[in-house]
Amino acid sequence: MALNIKNPAVERLAGEVALLTGESKTEAIRKALEDRKRRLVAAPVSDRRATVLAFLKKRVWTGIPRKEKGRVLARSEEDAILGYGPEGV
Repeated sequence: MALNIKNPAVERLAGEVALLTGESKTEAIRKALEDRKRRLVAAPVSDRRATVLAFLKKRVWTGIPRKEKGRVLARSEEDAILGYGPEGV
């Protein structure tokens, strides 16, 4: 079954990689997909979990003010975040 690439950026990238490697666009795409699949299959779930946790610790949780950490939201605060009001959503 043929693959029809309709994304100009993907077409351009395939052409650039093909030029750099001396391969056809099809071969460049095949090798890129095989490489990505190999990396996805090889990365155990625990590694992905550790990566996400490290990201949260370094980039997300450090931006939360200390007084807000561990605080439980009041029902009214939850409703406000979800967009609930006296008349519903």
